[in-house]
Amino acid sequence: MPNERRQFRVLYRDFLFRMVDIELLSAAGDVHKLLAQFGAMLAAFGFTITVFTLGPLVRSSLPYEKLSFALRTEQEFLIATTMAIAGLFSVLAWNAVFPDRRDSLILGLLPIRIRTIFLAKVAAIATALGVSIAAVNLFTGLFFPFLAAPPNAGLLGGLRSLGTHWLVMAAAGLFVCSVLLALEGVAAQFLSYRLFLRVSSFLQLAAFFGILGLYFLKPSFSAVAQSSWPARFLPSFWFCGLLQVLNGASGPQFGTLALRALWALPTALSTAAATFALAYRRNIRRIIEQPDIAPADRSKPATRIGSYLAAKLLAKPIERAIVLFTARTIARSRQHRLLLAAYTGIGLAIALAYARDFFYRSPLADARHLDPRWNQLNVPFLVASLVLLFFAVIGARGVFAMPMALQANWIFRITAVHSPAAYSAAVRKALFALTAIPIWILSAILFSAIWPGRFAWQHVAILIVTGILLVETALHRFRKIPFACSYLPGKAKLHIRLGTVGVVFLVAADLGVRIEYWAMHKTARFAVLFGILLAAAIWASRRTAEFARSPANQLQFEDLPPAEVNALDLRSDGAWSRDEAYVDAVDPQPQTPVKPVLPSA
Repeated sequence: MPNERRQFRVLYRDFLFRMVDIELLSAAGDVHKLLAQFGAMLAAFGFTITVFTLGPLVRSSLPYEKLSFALRTEQEFLIATTMAIAGLFSVLAWNAVFPDRRDSLILGLLPIRIRTIFLAKVAAIATALGVSIAAVNLFTGLFFPFLAAPPNAGLLGGLRSLGTHWLVMAAAGLFVCSVLLALEGVAAQFLSYRLFLRVSSFLQLAAFFGILGLYFLKPSFSAVAQSSWPARFLPSFWFCGLLQVLNGASGPQFGTLALRALWALPTALSTAAATFALAYRRNIRRIIEQPDIAPADRSKPATRIGSYLAAKLLAKPIERAIVLFTARTIARSRQHRLLLAAYTGIGLAIALAYARDFFYRSPLADARHLDPRWNQLNVPFLVASLVLLFFAVIGARGVFAMPMALQANWIFRITAVHSPAAYSAAVRKALFALTAIPIWILSAILFSAIWPGRFAWQHVAILIVTGILLVETALHRFRKIPFACSYLPGKAKLHIRLGTVGVVFLVAADLGVRIEYWAMHKTARFAVLFGILLAAAIWASRRTAEFARSPANQLQFEDLPPAEVNALDLRSDGAWSRDEAYVDAVDPQPQTPVKPVLPSA
């Protein structure tokens, strides 16, 4: 008889390794390093929150009653942050919850019980979720509970506050994860496998943007009454009320919120357990019996319109091929769509943070004389369009480097008869067509409809030159055909760069929008700003074109680690010229054929 415990450990390790995107893992790492790096990213985020919020509370000289009121607001914010992190983890692990076709084909033939596979998957999900919750609360969970304890509570009171804090944080994260698991389980239970794959992608994206929207647009706990309608529909308010009741706070409003939390948590947990278990047993069988999503029918109007526009707007066949291949790959790949949505979601989160002024009057906006009315020139819409443009371009650039059908890249290898400059120009047009141009068109329609014409077209002009600058900068030294090159995990080192780049970008975006807002009120100011951006865009375009035409440039199909021994490349000057190897260097004008001379008999 096989050892079920050993089977469980092997499956648990494999499922846990695939729970989080492999990009977080270095090339030579293992699952322990993966969890450590993932936890370090979240812990750094929690440390930042602690530094910016704990200091003013510790130095405050307010009496305990007023200090506890401020602490409740911070506690609700920490609960909401924990729920958002747990929700985003559940969304990112959406495709790893159920077994894929490879798991079903391999594990279905082995003498392994479905119960063992199911328990290993549940244990992997619970471990990753626990690491997420513990990491984001590592610093806040050690300081805020003792600060929230009454002055005369003593050590036992502080330990009680510490225990209730971690208990409520775990319950809040478990609630969000259970809701999303239940949603996916219900869809998998009642839909066919092919329809589930189609609907699941939209549910995943809807949950992703819904979590971000709710987190950034919800009102503050101190800004609304705990008995008003927002408190009745916001889960973070429920668990904040539960925390207050467990800490001994008085007030009927806290009891009502705590009852909602105590009712919602077991309901979500039981629903998730039932639907997930039933759908898991059903899915592992029908994945083999039912086909995956078939390629889209090219006879459909949308596909025919896209092909027609590509044929009319792109004269060269190589450009049409690259643009259509890129668009169709993103449309068919759930992983690439999710990664692109993650980048766009970051931009949406920043835009929503600025858009709070539309719903809740901001004293800071009044102090800066920034009009928050949506039908006038305002900073939130300026930030939203620029930030979405930035993250759409950067996200698509990152997605281009991730392989999709790596086994088929030999087709590009044997048909790479054009110069690298031709492929570079095609990739630039693909990035423009998928990111910048749609945002330019939508921005022109939206802003010309709600803003005065002068401000609308000024901002559209800024978006155009900024988009050109972003695209040319993002594709500098990019020598790959999208989705056709292998990828070396860990190159981006997100656990190191994410925090630094995020802070720098936030500061730069805020400063840039303030400058644009200031310049748009005077024609001379705007002309100077537009001229600077236009000059930068022209410089970036020329730099990218020069690199593409460089004799040392060539297409890259394998992403290899740095070589330990570097070759000196001592070929003679009389070697075969690379330009003669591409059809671009051949004279396009056909020459007069020469009649061959046959030898006489």
